[in-house]
Amino acid sequence: MSGSERAAGRPRLRQVDADTVAVEWQGPDGRDGVLVDARCPHRGGLLRHAHVNAAATRLVCPLHHSAFDLTDDGTQTSGPACRALRVRPLPQ
Repeated sequence: MSGSERAAGRPRLRQVDADTVAVEWQGPDGRDGVLVDARCPHRGGLLRHAHVNAAATRLVCPLHHSAFDLTDDGTQTSGPACRALRVRPLPQ
């Protein structure tokens, strides 16, 4: 990701390990982000290929478009019914 993309706040998805994906973006106070499960709780879509709406802090699964709130407790905001996505703080 280029410096201009970071400055614009564009999110970056990074596979941490087999079970975890980091969702990172440049917030007003510097680097910000969360860790999420690597697979969607609906049907196991690979979240390293998800779309992130940084302005709305939502992650959208590429498989069936389930959307999850990244600022809350991973509450599902749209898409086929499923449990919440596990969201954890990004280590500093």
